[in-house]
This record gives sequence, C-alpha cells and structure tokens, in this order.
Amino acid sequence: MPKRHRRLPLFLSALLISAAAPLGIIAVAQRATQPPEQKTRETQEAPLNESDARRLTDVVLTTIGKRFFDTEKLVQVNFNTLAAEAADDVAASKTPSEAAARLNALLAKLQTSHTQVFAPDEPEYYFVADVFSASSPDTWAAPNLMPGTGFFTAKFDGRDHVTGVLQGSPAHAAGILVGDEIIAVDGAPYHPIRSFRHRIGSNVAISIRRQHDAPAQTLTMRVLAMQPSSAFNAATQASARVIGRNGKRIGYIKVWHMRGEKNDLERALSSIDGSRQGFRRSDGTYSHTVRPDGSRASLPPLDALIIDNRGKIGGTAGVAEAFLETIAGPRGGYFEATNREQSNRARPPSPRSFKGRSVMLIDHNTRSAGEVFAQGFKNENLGPVFGTRTAGAVTAGGIEQLPGGLLLYLAVARVTIDGKNLEGTGVSPDREITRPIPYSAGADPVLDAAIEHLARD
Repeated sequence: MPKRHRRLPLFLSALLISAAAPLGIIAVAQRATQPPEQKTRETQEAPLNESDARRLTDVVLTTIGKRFFDTEKLVQVNFNTLAAEAADDVAASKTPSEAAARLNALLAKLQTSHTQVFAPDEPEYYFVADVFSASSPDTWAAPNLMPGTGFFTAKFDGRDHVTGVLQGSPAHAAGILVGDEIIAVDGAPYHPIRSFRHRIGSNVAISIRRQHDAPAQTLTMRVLAMQPSSAFNAATQASARVIGRNGKRIGYIKVWHMRGEKNDLERALSSIDGSRQGFRRSDGTYSHTVRPDGSRASLPPLDALIIDNRGKIGGTAGVAEAFLETIAGPRGGYFEATNREQSNRARPPSPRSFKGRSVMLIDHNTRSAGEVFAQGFKNENLGPVFGTRTAGAVTAGGIEQLPGGLLLYLAVARVTIDGKNLEGTGVSPDREITRPIPYSAGADPVLDAAIEHLARD
C-alpha cells in the first residue's frame, strides 16, 4: 500500500494566484466588518486626504503589532523605527493606490509572504476578497466581481505580457496566447482592471503583439464581471483534455485553484478518464454518467496524467489532500442508488492509481497551497516534478479592511508540511525547465518535456 499523505493542518484554508504577479494565499477565516465597496463604474480613484492616509498607516501598524506571527522578525529588522520613518511618506499619498505602494515598500522589509496591501485597481484585490467571502459565514458574503476577459499579465521590461489564460473564457476563445504583449484596449493604454471597468457586457478591441518587431493585431472579446472562484472552477474543468502520443492517452489538467467543497480535479479527470466514467463523485456519493441522449458515456482509461500546478491561485487543505488521493487512487467505499422501489448498494469501480504514471508541472509562481500540493506529490512519490523552484511563500494569512477601500493581507501563522517549513525555500523540481514568456506564442517546453517523458516511459 502506498503511504498516504498526512492530513494537513486545518488552518490551511485558502490560497490564490495573481494576474500581475501570481499570488499564493493561505487564508485564515476571520470576521470582517463590512464588504469592500464595488467600484466598477469609476474611471479614477477617489483622492486620499492626509488625515485618512495617517489613519490608514495607524491601522496597518496596529494590526501588524497585534497579529503578525513572527515577532522576532519585527525586532530583527527594527520595524518600529522603519514604520515611523515611513509614516510621513505614506501620509503624502494622493490616492489609495499610491498609499498601498508606499506601505508595501515598508512591508517588503519583513521579507514574509502573504503580507501586502491591495487596492481595488489590482486583480489581487479581487482574488483575496473572494477567498475570504466564502471561507466563513462570519466573513463577507457578497461576491467580489472582477472586470476582465480571462487573461492575466505581468510586466517584462516595462511591457505587459500574458502569463495565463483561463480555458473557456472570452480571451481563450478569441485566441489570446501566453506570451502575447498587450498594448491597448479600445485604443487606450492597457490596465488589468481600469481597462475593463466601464465595459462589462460589451465587446472590446484588444491590441496585441505576438512577436517583438511585428505589427500589432486586434482581437475582439467580451468583458465579464467575474467571480474569481467560479471562473477558476470552470477553467479547471475546461482545461481537461487528452493528448495522444506513441499510442498512449495522456491526460492534461490545469488546476487553477484548490478551494471549495468539490474535488475539481476528480470532476475534470472523470471527463477524460474511462476508468472513472460511469460513476461521478458528488457530495460523497456516486451516480451513473450518461450522455444527453440517455446512453452511457464510455471512454478508454488514461495511460498517464499531467497535473499543471503552475501559477497557483489557491485552495484548502482538505482539497489539497483530496487532489493527492485522486491521483494516488481512492480509498474505496460504497455508493448507494435509491429510487421509489428499491435501494441498491454496491462498491464503485476503483480507478487505477496514477502513481508512477504522472508528472506535475511547477514554476516560481506556484505558491502557498500549490506548494503544499507539490510537496505532497513528491512525498507520495507519485511521479517526477518538472519546471522551476516554487515561490517559497507558505504562511497562513488573515485580512483587515483599511481606510480608502484597501485590504491588508497579513501573515498570522507559520506553516509546516510534515515538519518541513517551505517559507523562503519552496519545492525544487526533479527536472529544471524554464518556460519563456515574452513573445513565446504559447510555446511550453515544460509541458512538451512532460508529454515526451510519459509517452516514452
């Protein structure tokens, strides 16, 4: 029997990825006073006066003094002195975003993950707010909708390049590729949030450049008001596909997040793996899978599996454990089907384990729960890990609402995995391969290497 992955600490409740600089989040449920106001109709930020800026600084510093877990680090960097020196600089901020940037310059001195201030003009703001909106009945209940088309970007040499595209999104349908340079939206300079705020429900013309010296081309796509968790859910399901190579059926699934009660990996895998067809896990039960015409769905089993764990947005400890069990094989059990006449109890089919027949992809943007997932994958010896070392950003965090509509995300607990602290170190790949981004036109040598490995072995 393979060694089972040890149950993870219960305080690992949620994680995320970012558009501009992928962000991993391990969230600790906490009470929040009010939901952040949605500002989908504003073109510019409201000004921030000196009084509010100083109050903002006071709230941040007070919260750090009460909740930041590493008190030794506060002393080591002489944080109180640094904070006093930064107070006047933050007070001179004219907008919340400017204040956030200056506060983040101070927080960077702590060199600790999950410790940052977010403004409503950043994609990360919506990711974080969405995580906490669903993490506890004591936190925000209203969905936090982010305007966009389904692609994420980062700066490379001052230019915005696509780092990820949600499968099934308008951006995916329009043909946006990882590596594309985003130049403009409807003729105006691109911004990941402000470019789309006024255009929800409308089509936009996005100017891109696929090669460095090539002329710009235009792609048209619809702008949506996206709830991140729902969008990541749908993209994970839409990512599932079968790659044929050397007579083998190799499954591929991009795991966009790991949160919620449902095992998204199991659901995505059941859509392409014949060994899971006919039964689908739903709230702990199994039921027959049928086509719309009523016939049974039937597919051959997969020979191998690739789990794309790059750029992790987040998840929960329970889901991370469930993902590992999905790859290693279920623990078994029974399903029960009941109608008016009778109740039939039987053992569901036991899909084959993918141990030794799987590869995980990671990169420097794999963070938090993504790193927990990667470390568990290695601990269980499920297969090799390809890519680059993960971010080393594994702490547990909480949030605090700030004046000016900002959010403080703060590391409030240390996290270890089977006694190992991944903060600052991360998870190393078994085979180091770097994926290029700028002007790569979607090229993915990491995925290519995984396919060749599984097709050969």
